[in-house]
Amino acid sequence: MKPRRIYLLSRRQAGMSLIELMVSMVLGLIVVGGLVQVLIANRRAYQIQQGNNFLQQNLRFASDRLGWSLRMADFWGGMEAQEVQGVLGSGSGASGCNTAWVLAGKPAAGSGAVFGYDGRASFPIAGCVANADYVAGSDVLVVRYADTDACDVADGATTVLTNTCSPSSHYLVTTVGQQAQLFQGKSIPALGGSTRRYVYPYRVEMYYLQPCADRGNGCKASSDDGQPQPTLMRMRLTENEGMVREPLVDGIEQMQLEYGLSPANPASAQEANQVVDYRSASAMQATDWPRVLAVRINLVARGRERDPTLSHAGTFALTSHCSYTLGAGGTFALTSTSTDCDGFSMAGLSRPDQFVRSLQQQVVQVRNRVRGG
Repeated sequence: MKPRRIYLLSRRQAGMSLIELMVSMVLGLIVVGGLVQVLIANRRAYQIQQGNNFLQQNLRFASDRLGWSLRMADFWGGMEAQEVQGVLGSGSGASGCNTAWVLAGKPAAGSGAVFGYDGRASFPIAGCVANADYVAGSDVLVVRYADTDACDVADGATTVLTNTCSPSSHYLVTTVGQQAQLFQGKSIPALGGSTRRYVYPYRVEMYYLQPCADRGNGCKASSDDGQPQPTLMRMRLTENEGMVREPLVDGIEQMQLEYGLSPANPASAQEANQVVDYRSASAMQATDWPRVLAVRINLVARGRERDPTLSHAGTFALTSHCSYTLGAGGTFALTSTSTDCDGFSMAGLSRPDQFVRSLQQQVVQVRNRVRGG
């Protein structure tokens, strides 16, 4: 009996069989594989959400900056642009980013407080921006106004103290509802009128798209560490009467603008403040620009990082005259009529469909025209 007890005891103490071990390993691998898939899915969802947040943040900043300038456009200290004396002009003799162009605040052909240029294969304003530093086919916006950050000028003072306001090469002095004059330098000209004088810095801002964020000596394929990021740029008037360029937000791939017009012959004051038509810059006549009451801004933002796991193919219709389609294989097709977005392409960007994009449309009211400045 004793040997049998030993044999039974040894059987009860035996380990796992090879089959049991293999089954356990397979079950463990299935569990681990499932966890890996969950982690990969979560990581991908996080990357997609992060990319969308990046796009929305860039679009919000770009639209806020453009909106601010448009809402300030045509502010002349309580006067109309046509009533401003001094050096404020109508653009006569302007050849592009020169002094006459900078001072072209009065409405006329090629000038005014709100003025735009349709996108072309080359930069639409001669002498301002090199073609290599311009996203071909994207629109350009120019706004002019007197900054509401008024200078602190004491009664009887004859000089602008730049430490009391943002400096500029030109300033506007006004007695509200009576006289206004734009002048160069710091010597304040005398004005008639019985009300207090106010002095405002003069602003000129031009918005356009640049194909890279850090241009260095010019945008190239090697810019931005070999991944050029299209960037919303601003050129503004400096204290030295020059124009300096500033990058505002990267990732803005396309910008198209449409201008909302009031009736040519309004029957009432109420009708004069209503937008009845939107037109691109190429469809505008010289007499249309003073009637611009709103600007419709159409932007496409592009993600910073490539997403090779799937195709973000689709059609991006900015206006009725400008749209482009990205195919799943990386194809690009541009639809441009009435010269809108002529010259825009995805040249140099392999598989453009592998970047996530977002389209935003916004209407900004030129409130100084609606409210009477």
